[in-house]
Amino acid sequence: MSTTNTRLRGTAAVAALGLAAALAACGSSGGGGGSSGAFDPSANVKGQSITVLLPYAVPGKILDQFTKKTGVKVTFNTAGWDAIHSKLIVANEAQSNIADVTEYDWSFTGQFASAGWYEPLENALDRTVVKDLGSTDKPFMDSAGHLYAACYSNDFRMVTYNRKQFAAAGLSKFPTTFKGLDAANAKIKQAGSAAWPMSIPMAATEGGVTPWYLLTLAMGGQLFDKNNQPVFAKPGSPSLKALEYEIAALKKGYVAPGSVTTDDTPAFDNFAAGQAATLLASSPGNLPTANDPSQSKIAGDAAGAVMPGISGPGASFGLPEGLGIPVTSSHKDAALAFINWWETPKVQEEMYEKAGFLPCGSAAIQGLSKSGKLQSGAAISAQLKNVVPLFPAGAPKWYAQFSSDAQGLINSALKGDMSPQDALKQLSSQASQLASGSS
Repeated sequence: MSTTNTRLRGTAAVAALGLAAALAACGSSGGGGGSSGAFDPSANVKGQSITVLLPYAVPGKILDQFTKKTGVKVTFNTAGWDAIHSKLIVANEAQSNIADVTEYDWSFTGQFASAGWYEPLENALDRTVVKDLGSTDKPFMDSAGHLYAACYSNDFRMVTYNRKQFAAAGLSKFPTTFKGLDAANAKIKQAGSAAWPMSIPMAATEGGVTPWYLLTLAMGGQLFDKNNQPVFAKPGSPSLKALEYEIAALKKGYVAPGSVTTDDTPAFDNFAAGQAATLLASSPGNLPTANDPSQSKIAGDAAGAVMPGISGPGASFGLPEGLGIPVTSSHKDAALAFINWWETPKVQEEMYEKAGFLPCGSAAIQGLSKSGKLQSGAAISAQLKNVVPLFPAGAPKWYAQFSSDAQGLINSALKGDMSPQDALKQLSSQASQLASGSS
């Protein structure tokens, strides 16, 4: 599958700051907290087998390196991000073993840590790994300082565009404002250099609401205040303008009508197939895949750009993902060995080049920068300067329910089944109830 890495994972400005520090070749500090005592540093893991469950595929040749080094066999399973989230909740509530290493998103910490579903790793991970990852692991820590996952994808939102299709429409660079983007879209549509000027996922999924979150921030707004109270339904809010922007893109023919049922993976696939000139709400991890001739029809033409804003470059947010070990794992020492192996600089660099995971470790980022393999490094650095938290007060435990509510209501507005004002008003009412604990 294409490694799009475009699910919402988001409040981690700290993750982005960690990457910014790495790009600047700064050092980082690591870890604290307690240990569950579940790991045996002297354990012999050779001959064991582990199961890994993530939303994205990893080339088997990379995984074979781990088996050759440790003697541990790996069964690697993938499923959609939303599906994995549901599977993990069901399995952990039933205390059944779903996998030895699993996806652990930033948004899981509030719910999963308090439930005691995952092993603390701060005293189990290799010390060099903890130090190298630095602040990128902050989103996976609870208030007591326990670390429940090691960051493997230091993701955030930006733009990916097709330089060839832009040039064919007489455009030499990506615009920095939404007014400029509208003008560019009109030129691309008129020139016919792409079937559609933009590809935007708009389905009733986590990936489908990400553009609305992103556009809200890029237009100078916030979804919630410092007390996690919703502010997006206020008259004339940036959130309303963001939703109206998506609706206008549909009406103007800047995105395909089928976008209202398109999730993030097919949205990327359409871009990589040359069907759209811009992939909005994209990821740095999209670039290696989009420029890989074996996975893309536009190889060599994809470039990263900063999100446009009202009067200049707009804000974005971070979406880090980690590798965690459920307490139900049958082979915890082998699982830990797998995470320590993944987090070595060499493997992180290869994961970026072959699977599109932007490294979380300082050493890997520096290595890619020095070798020139970090694609669109200037755009990545520029976007990182304007990354803000999606939740100023931190991700709430009720985020999953809010996301589910947002998916349905935002999609209804995009389809024209209800007005954008009514959709946001209803979503705000539901979010207020969640924040007050009454629902």
